[in-house]
Amino acid sequence: MKIAILTQPLGKNYGGIMQAYALQKTLKDMGHDVVTINHHQAKPSVAYRIARLAYRILNKLRNKRKAPINFEKHYPYMYKDSVRFINSYINQSEYIDSEKKLKQHFHKNSYDAVIVGSDQTWRPKYSPNIFNYYLNFLVKNKDIKKYAYASSFGVDTWEYTKSETKKCSKLAKQFDAVSVRESSGVELCSKHLGISSQHTLDPTLLLNSQDYYKLIGDRVLPINQGIFTYILDDDTKLRTAINDLADFLNMSTYQCQPKLKVDAPNSSNIDDYKMPAVEDWLASFANAKLIVTDSFHGTVFSIIFNKPFIVIKNKQRGASRFESLLDSLGMLERLVDTPDDIKKAYKNSNLLKAPDVNDKLDKLRQLSLHFLSDIDNE
Repeated sequence: MKIAILTQPLGKNYGGIMQAYALQKTLKDMGHDVVTINHHQAKPSVAYRIARLAYRILNKLRNKRKAPINFEKHYPYMYKDSVRFINSYINQSEYIDSEKKLKQHFHKNSYDAVIVGSDQTWRPKYSPNIFNYYLNFLVKNKDIKKYAYASSFGVDTWEYTKSETKKCSKLAKQFDAVSVRESSGVELCSKHLGISSQHTLDPTLLLNSQDYYKLIGDRVLPINQGIFTYILDDDTKLRTAINDLADFLNMSTYQCQPKLKVDAPNSSNIDDYKMPAVEDWLASFANAKLIVTDSFHGTVFSIIFNKPFIVIKNKQRGASRFESLLDSLGMLERLVDTPDDIKKAYKNSNLLKAPDVNDKLDKLRQLSLHFLSDIDNE
């Protein structure tokens, strides 16, 4: 079958890149011809760009901004390694930044099926156009099969407006089958969209560690490095807790991520915003003795590489993602609420051992693969 995948824009997020890679590879290994839609948000209006420029200039004059005024000009340098990975390993469509272009692309290409997923494709505040992720541009196309694989709401509460709920509920009913990434998503689908759904794994978990070691290559070190920290929402209290843990365990710490977020205008050095290579990021998990993270995909790759780990609950980004995955694998004790709980958790010597969840994970993997294999049979 010729299959299109519609996911979040790729390039600025390791987890987003890897889930797209994993879903496409899984489908290709099943024998399908797969294209990931290179979908992006529309460019800001001229008025918005002028206002943004004026705001940045004003902050420069007030010494409140050190980052370059023409910050976006440096994106190709900042993201060159992730773009190289995407171009090397993910088969993409042309650049699409409007619903009109989406319609044109699907009109020109005879897809047998389209799959929405994974990541937080069904979270309104994260998706460029939430209705696109319910395939509103394909309503009149009755020939193409429509699926959602491990689509995520990110949270266990309903964030849609009444009008969004009404429209998305109607659109969801055109899908041939739906699966969601969190167990809470099954209930949200039933209660708010009026559809049944299946709980499946994030695509990254459909592959095994050997698949990722092939990408890493010779970046795997003969001696593990220490505590790898992958923190999305860092702060002084959290960093202090991690350093205290390192002292407690007599280990060093290391990171593999940009020093600063792109929305932090407090450095004139573009290298502070540069995204390390995807392969280096993967190797950081493989090389770790221990992992501390507040990231969902940080949690996922800790599990894939069978590393001892602790997860700080990231409520702002959606705690249900962590709870659903860890509960399904019997690992909720690795999830803590606050930085103060980190060292307390690791006083439990069991958490210093690699988790033995391969059998449980394999059973969940088979159920998820069965959902995808059914696409051929419907």
